[in-house]
Amino acid sequence: MRIFSADMDCAAFFNAIAAGDETAFELFFEQTRVRVYTLAYRWTKSVFAAEEITQDVFISVWTGRRHLAAVKDAESYFSTIIYNKIYRHLRKEASKARVLQLSSRTADKSSNETEETIYINDGERFINKALEHLSPKKRLIYHLSRKEGKSYDEIAAALRLSPHTVKSHLAHALKFIRNYMKDNILSILWLMALLFVGKK
Repeated sequence: MRIFSADMDCAAFFNAIAAGDETAFELFFEQTRVRVYTLAYRWTKSVFAAEEITQDVFISVWTGRRHLAAVKDAESYFSTIIYNKIYRHLRKEASKARVLQLSSRTADKSSNETEETIYINDGERFINKALEHLSPKKRLIYHLSRKEGKSYDEIAAALRLSPHTVKSHLAHALKFIRNYMKDNILSILWLMALLFVGKK
């Protein structure tokens, strides 16, 4: 995914912003904000969310300006910030939806359903932990595929990647998650043991 136009010197922008040049930051903002907003809106389908993500992206650039001079690939670095902001927003919104769904359930549900919910939540927590170790792009591809049910072709078109690349990233993410769960199986069993002890 390209964020900048071909005629922009990203490194020059970053070096100037790293030195505290507010004019450079304002110019950088003006030249890239539409692209950031468009990408954010494409995935959130919300004007408010897109504006919020766009604002957060540039706040991150400015507040982290001291590190920009050391960045080797400005475009990739900026893309990573955007991917992170979009991913966190999507995950947060998904969490809200789950909370609303759980809160709408009646209080007389069976204990088996409660236990199942706990297992699901614990498993999801471990998956989220595993996802934190992946690159922003792999996390976003995983979310779009597993949470939103998008096809390889849909993800590839949106992220400007080949379907093969999307498939490869997703396969790597799933393999990493499986290995992470396997490595942490003792922690999962410990949580389950606490649950059963609490029932006695």
